[in-house]
Amino acid sequence: MKHYSYETHLHTKEASACSVSWGTEYIEPYLRAGFSGIIVTDHFFNGNSSISRSLPWEQRVQQFCKGYENTKQAGDQAGLSVFFGWEHSFGNDEYLIYGLDKAWLLEHPAVMEWNHQELFEAVDSSGGCMIQAHPFRERFYLSAIHLRPFAVHGVEAVNAENDAEFDRKACAYASKYELAMTSGNDIHDATKVGLAPAGMAFDYPLDTISDFVKALKERKGYRILSDETHVQPPKSSDSAIPVYLYDASGSKKLVHAYNTWSQL
Repeated sequence: MKHYSYETHLHTKEASACSVSWGTEYIEPYLRAGFSGIIVTDHFFNGNSSISRSLPWEQRVQQFCKGYENTKQAGDQAGLSVFFGWEHSFGNDEYLIYGLDKAWLLEHPAVMEWNHQELFEAVDSSGGCMIQAHPFRERFYLSAIHLRPFAVHGVEAVNAENDAEFDRKACAYASKYELAMTSGNDIHDATKVGLAPAGMAFDYPLDTISDFVKALKERKGYRILSDETHVQPPKSSDSAIPVYLYDASGSKKLVHAYNTWSQL
């Protein structure tokens, strides 16, 4: 059966300070790799953004969207679908937002002040989707892992930039809470396209980002792409940083041993 592969997590040099590739540089590599489309998810202003925070809101949004717009223009010419999203940061935890657009951002400057629940409710009510990116990632610059299963539609269960064990924990966590799972390369360099089996394969071509959101919310019509080692049961209960789990009211508890997932 034919499937259509999509990249769900991609950063451009236009808007993400950590990216080394311009949006247009991704088009040919993804076409050669057999992808049908990509979703540009640049770091938002509260993350590793290259957009000056001193600019007026409208100008900031206009510049932020250039990565997507440049990429889409090139994709339209070459035959690769390009959709819009962004990566929203709360410091230790980050979220991929899908299904909204530039007009929505222009109308909602208060998005920078919202907490997790406020962002989730606004995204959901506007027809979007909120996915926690690389939820179990451990890095020197992170002080803790924060899990909010009641304020997301799903989790990025596979991230090509993750250690396999981080993804194994994410898969187990998503399964326990019956959350949608996504897979993406979290790519910042066009020369690395195709080096890892990450992304999402759909049974049909996506015409709009709304098709992507609908599939995630209905949990059907797709499968995540991954190396087998990333989707096995977790092998360790160790964590170099604390893990906090939040209930539906927003209260948190410290999770110690989560290899059996009994505390999650």
